[in-house]
Amino acid sequence: MASVRRNPEISEVDPQGLDDSQREAMFFIADISGYTKFIFSNEKEISHSQMVIRELITTLLEKIVEPLQIIRIEGDAIFFFVFKDDPKTPWDALSEQITLKLELFFKVFAHKMAELNLHKVCHCTACINIENLKLKVVVHSGPAAFYRVNDYQELTGTSPIVIHRLLKNSLNSDEYLMFTEPAYNDLTLSDKKVEEGVESYDDIGDINTFVYYPDPPEPYVHLSNSKPPAIFLETLRAEVSKEYAQVATNPELGFHFHTGRRLTELLGYKDEWLEDLPERVIESFAGTGNPFDPGELNPGENVVDAGCGAGLDCLISSRMVGEGGQVIGVDMTDEMVEKATINSATMKSENVSIREGVLEELPVEDEWADVVISNGAINLAPQKEAVFREFYRVVKPGGRVHLSDILVDRPIPDAAKRNIELWTG
Repeated sequence: MASVRRNPEISEVDPQGLDDSQREAMFFIADISGYTKFIFSNEKEISHSQMVIRELITTLLEKIVEPLQIIRIEGDAIFFFVFKDDPKTPWDALSEQITLKLELFFKVFAHKMAELNLHKVCHCTACINIENLKLKVVVHSGPAAFYRVNDYQELTGTSPIVIHRLLKNSLNSDEYLMFTEPAYNDLTLSDKKVEEGVESYDDIGDINTFVYYPDPPEPYVHLSNSKPPAIFLETLRAEVSKEYAQVATNPELGFHFHTGRRLTELLGYKDEWLEDLPERVIESFAGTGNPFDPGELNPGENVVDAGCGAGLDCLISSRMVGEGGQVIGVDMTDEMVEKATINSATMKSENVSIREGVLEELPVEDEWADVVISNGAINLAPQKEAVFREFYRVVKPGGRVHLSDILVDRPIPDAAKRNIELWTG
């Protein structure tokens, strides 16, 4: 018996018309080969391993569309099916589409693997061993009963048992399409070269199989204007956040950049801006310049501090704009958000709001800000064009942007951009 918790974010079994009567269906399991070894060998980099698997699973999920329906995600695998007896979808027409869809899974999987390899940003064992992951798909046709128990969609019968047993088979390959005899007979596979075989199991006997090894897809072509994969962004942000979490919680450690009160002196922060601010507010300051150099803020203005850190610039802005103005600080590091929130509460700065978010997707409404300030955060954002689009979106017509950041006078090589150590240290 297989069960699945209902998930509103994925296309799941349609409960209408389903009871405990049997329906004829074709079942599929798309399984990432090498997952167990990948996870266990990369236990120290478990977060990167999870990101890789999630990226690959998401890529496959995007191709599972109606009339295919998802039963559940099983760690490194997706269990899904299609009804064979649906009068709205004649099987003869549908079977050819399914064959093409199965081959498409291998194509998008291979291209995603190539993309992940291209955008690797670190040298942990998880990222280095991405290419060891493969895809196998098992297909079986047969009856099953679908019914619901509370919030669970249940599936029972011999078909779910058979298809899951076939994941443990005698093949030496990690990449293949395996069909049971009923599934092979149901699909249009006459032009495919298959290997016939038999898998034997003590409790369910012999199962005749037909195995097809998909041809390698055409080489992956990276487009210069294509977005980097989500894992690149997540990995980079996670590693940068890890560094700045230390700045927030252990500012006394010492870093490869200046911090705290000494940094405010180096950057020309005025004494009156820091007057009466407790050391806790200043100690985790890690800017690269002085965003108030272009001019101080005016009373009554709305200000967004993009990459606010522990909130020092937010509190200085709060004093400048006064009770008639508002300040929104945005940061992606949980520890910085927490510290900035506590600091603003300590200073009773009721016109300051601290929000968690990334610079490429600021949690601020359109044309809200008179001024956007940012101090040393843009260089840490992987999608800089998106950052400036966001600044343009949230600032009012005629508004201002005050930036302090790191500039380079020559293009940065792609290999350097993918070196996580250059981002964090």
